[in-house]
Amino acid sequence: MTTNRFGLTKLALLNTAGYGKCVLPLNKPVSVCAPNNTGKSSVINALQFPLINDMRLTEWDGHSFEETRKFYFGSDRSYILLEAELPGDRTMTIGVAGRGKASGYQYQYFCYEGALDLGHYMAGNSILPYGKLFERLQSQSLHPKELKANELNALLTGGATPFEHLSMKLIALNNVSDAPVYKEIFRRMLNLHKLSAQDVKGFMLKVFDRHFSNARIDFLAVWHNAFDKVNRMRAQLAVMERESAAITALENLLDSRAVLRGKLAAYQPKLDKALAQWHDHMDDKQQALGEQHQQLLDDKASLKGQHSFLQKQLMNLGGSKGRLEQWLADYDRLHQEFALVDASTLEHNLASLKLEYEDLVGLLASVKAQPLSAIERRIRDLRRQLSSNKLQFKNLEYNFYSRLREDLSPGEVAELSKLLNPDLLALSTATGGDIHIEDDHAFGELLEQLAGCIRADTLHLPGATVALKHLGSHDFSASEDKVALKESIEQQEAELAQLNAQLKTLQDLEAKQAEKRSLEQQIEQEQAALRAFARFDEMRGQYAEQQRQFDALAEEEAMLSAQLDELRGQETRINDQLMQLQVQKDNLQRQGDALARVKGQRLDDQLDLRSGRQTPYLMDIQLDMDGLADTVDYFNRECRDLRNHDLDIANTYLHLFKQGITQYDGEPDEESRCQKLINSFHNLPAEREVIARQARAALVDVAGTLSALRNDLLRLHSEMERFNQSITRHPISNLKGFKIEVLDRPALVQHIDTILQASKQVEQGESFNLLDLSQPSNDKALGEAKDYLIQVGSERAGLTLDDLFDIRFKVTDRAGHTESFDKIDSAGSNGTRITIKLLCGMLFIRELLNDKERDQYHIPLYIDEAADIDPANQRAIIDTARHFGFVPIFASVKPQIVCDVVVPIRTTRDGTLNLVEEKDWIFVSPQAEQHHDAALAVDA
Repeated sequence: MTTNRFGLTKLALLNTAGYGKCVLPLNKPVSVCAPNNTGKSSVINALQFPLINDMRLTEWDGHSFEETRKFYFGSDRSYILLEAELPGDRTMTIGVAGRGKASGYQYQYFCYEGALDLGHYMAGNSILPYGKLFERLQSQSLHPKELKANELNALLTGGATPFEHLSMKLIALNNVSDAPVYKEIFRRMLNLHKLSAQDVKGFMLKVFDRHFSNARIDFLAVWHNAFDKVNRMRAQLAVMERESAAITALENLLDSRAVLRGKLAAYQPKLDKALAQWHDHMDDKQQALGEQHQQLLDDKASLKGQHSFLQKQLMNLGGSKGRLEQWLADYDRLHQEFALVDASTLEHNLASLKLEYEDLVGLLASVKAQPLSAIERRIRDLRRQLSSNKLQFKNLEYNFYSRLREDLSPGEVAELSKLLNPDLLALSTATGGDIHIEDDHAFGELLEQLAGCIRADTLHLPGATVALKHLGSHDFSASEDKVALKESIEQQEAELAQLNAQLKTLQDLEAKQAEKRSLEQQIEQEQAALRAFARFDEMRGQYAEQQRQFDALAEEEAMLSAQLDELRGQETRINDQLMQLQVQKDNLQRQGDALARVKGQRLDDQLDLRSGRQTPYLMDIQLDMDGLADTVDYFNRECRDLRNHDLDIANTYLHLFKQGITQYDGEPDEESRCQKLINSFHNLPAEREVIARQARAALVDVAGTLSALRNDLLRLHSEMERFNQSITRHPISNLKGFKIEVLDRPALVQHIDTILQASKQVEQGESFNLLDLSQPSNDKALGEAKDYLIQVGSERAGLTLDDLFDIRFKVTDRAGHTESFDKIDSAGSNGTRITIKLLCGMLFIRELLNDKERDQYHIPLYIDEAADIDPANQRAIIDTARHFGFVPIFASVKPQIVCDVVVPIRTTRDGTLNLVEEKDWIFVSPQAEQHHDAALAVDA
C-alpha cells in the first residue's frame, strides 16, 4: 500500500462563511477546535462547492440553497480555494469565487496549475475582487481557466473535457458515471452524524448497481399480462355458462329471423305487382266523383247571383236606416238632458261663472304686482294707522291733544307733539278716561314749562340739547273733522280687507290657480251646453218625420232578410252534398297518401331477404286493392320486425362480447360469429381443456420474470460476501471484526420461491388453478404467494431488489465479543458507532475507485463532536482511515492531540469574523511540523 498519496493538501476560505481567512491542511489528521457554533461545520461544508459541485446532491443543515449561496458568496471578494498535489510533481489550485450581490450571489468555478498562494488574492490588506483576479494570476505566470460545474466534475473524475492540456484527476473512479454515487457518499461522510442504516443499504445497492438487472416488477401487471389470454378465455367460458339464457335467446332469434326472411320474400313480388295496378284504380274513381262535384257547383253559382243582389239591396237599406237610427239616438240623449231646462237658466249660470272668473283673474293679477313681504308690511302699517284713527275717533272731543291746545299755542303744541307718542295724544281726558287731571293749574304750568324748553326746533334739557327739526309733529283733527275721519277709517278697513285677500291668495297661489282652471272648464261646459240646447230645440220640430221614415225602412229590411234566409237554406243543402263528395275524394286521397307513405317506409330494399338462412313460406297470398295500404303497412311492420331481429341479434352478440366473449369477433360475417359461439356453447368441456394448457404456460412466464429479481438477490449475497472479506484484510480501528450482513425478508423471498418452484412443477407436468385472480387457488401455498406478491407490489409501486432484504451490522470487539445491530445508532459506544459509519462510507467509496489507482489518492472525511470519542478510539480511527486512503478531520471544542495538527479558530475582538492562519497551526507530530516548515521554505 502506498504511504505517500496524492490528493488535496489545503483548504482556504477568504471572506466567506463568517471567516475573514481560514486555512486548513487536508493531507494529515487535523483537530479543528473552537467553541460551539463558531463555524467548524461551515468550513467542512464548504468542500461541497468544489468537490460535489452538483448542488442537487448537497446538503446544508436545513438551510435553503439560496440562503447558503448568500452565506458563502456574499460579495465578489468571497473565495473557497483548494490545493491538490498530483502525480508528476504537479500542484493544482481549484477555486470557487463569488460574483456578488448584483448577480444574485452566483459563483464561478476556476482552476489553474500551480500552488495555492493567498498573496495572489490580496491587494495590500484588501481581498481582490474576482473581476481582477485573473489579471493578477496571469501576472504571476499562472493560467487560470473558468469552468462550468460539469467541466470541473469531469476534470476531478478523469472524464472528457475541452481542455487538452489540463488534467487533475483526484477521484479515480472505475466509471465516470459513478460520480453521483461517489458524491452522495462523500457528502454523507461530511455529515456522519446523519448516516443511517437505510442510507447504508441505499449506498450498497448503488455501489453494486452494475451487477444487478435493476428490475422493478409490477407483479400485478406481470401476472395479468401472463394470464391475460388465459383469463380472457376463462372469462369467456364463465360468461358462456353465466349467459346461457342470452345464448339460447340468440339461437332463437336466428331461427325466427329465418322464418321472417322466408315470409317477406314471398310477399315482396305480389306487393310490387299490386302497387303497379293501383294508379288505374284510383284514376277511375276520381273521374266519377269529379262529374258529380261540377253539377253541384253550377247549382251553387246560380244561387250565389240571387244572394248577391239581395245582399246589395240590404246593405244600401242598412246605410239609410243606420243614419236615421243615429239621429233618433242623438235626439233621445238631448231630450233626457234638456227636457227640464230653458235657455235663460243656462245663460244666467254662464254669466255667474264669468263674473267669479273675472274677480279671481283680477285678484291673481294684483298679487303679481307686489311681493309677499310688501303686502305683509303694508298690512302692519295699515293696522297701526287704523288703530290710531279709531282711538282718535273715539276720543275726538276730549283727548290729551285737545287739552294741549287749550293751554298752549298751536306752535307749541306742534313742537311738543314731536316728543310725544301719537297714541298718547289721542288718550281721553274725560271723566273715566285714560288721563285723569287732578289739578288743572299745576298741569297747565307743567305744559308751559315743557313748551318753554323748546326753542328754535331745539329741546334744551339740563346737560343736553336735542334737535327736533327732523321730527314731524302730529296733526289731530278736531271735532269738525269727525266725518272725514270716519270715512278714512272705512277706506282703511276696505283696503285692509283687500290686502288680506291678496295675502291669502299669495299664501295658497297653487290652489287659486287650480280654482281658475276649474272655472275655465265650467265656463266651457256651460257654453257647450248652450250650443247643445240650441240643436235640441231645432231637432224637436223634425222628430215626427224622422221616426216615420225609420219605421218604413225597418219593415222593408225584415222582408229582404227573409228572402236571404231562404237562399241560404238552399245553399247549405248544396254545400252538404259537396262535403259528402269531398269526404269520398278525401278518403280516396288518404288511401293514396297512406299508400305513398307506407311505400316510402318500405325497408325491404335495405334488408337482405335472399342470402343467409331462411324458412320457406307456404301460405297462399291474396291482396285487396281497397286495403292495399294496410297490406303494405303490415308488410313494413314485418320488415321492421326483421330489422329489429337483426338489431336484437347484433345487440345480444354485443352484450356477450362486452361480457367477455370476444374470440369469435374475427369471423367474416355476423351469422358465422353467432353460429360458432352457439356451437362452442354446446361444446364447453373441450374449451376447458384448452384453457388449462394456456394457464400452465402463463405460470412459467411469471416465474421467468421473478427469477431475474431472485438472481439479483443471490448476486447481492455474493458481492457482500466478497465485500466483507475485503474488510478483514485491513485493520479496522478498535474492532476485531466487522460485517454487513444481508438478511432476506423471509415472507417476500419465500413467496417468490414458491412461485418459482410451482413453475418447475408445471414444467414437469403438474397443474394449478391460477386461472382467475378473483377465485381462491386450489393450491393454498401458491395462491397465498400470488396474493401476497400482488399486495406488496401494489403497496410499493413495484417489487425491486431493495424490497427483498434488510441489512444488519455484525461487530466483534477486541475481546472477541460479537454483537449484531439493525441500526447504527443503537450500536454500543460512540466510538463504535463512528467506526461503523466511517467503515461503511470509506469501503463503499473504495468500491467505486479503480483497483490500480485507489491507493494513490487520499480523501478528506469529517468527524464532528470528536471529543466524545476516547483517544484510543481516535488513534484507531486515524490508522484505519489512513489504511483505506482517507484523512480524518476532527471537530471539537477542545483540541484532540492524537491528530498531527491542531487548528484553533480565532475570533476578532468585535466577534464578527473568524480567523485561521497557517501560523496558528499547532503540530503535534514532529515529522508533520518538519514537513510543514520545509514546505514553507520552498514557498518562500
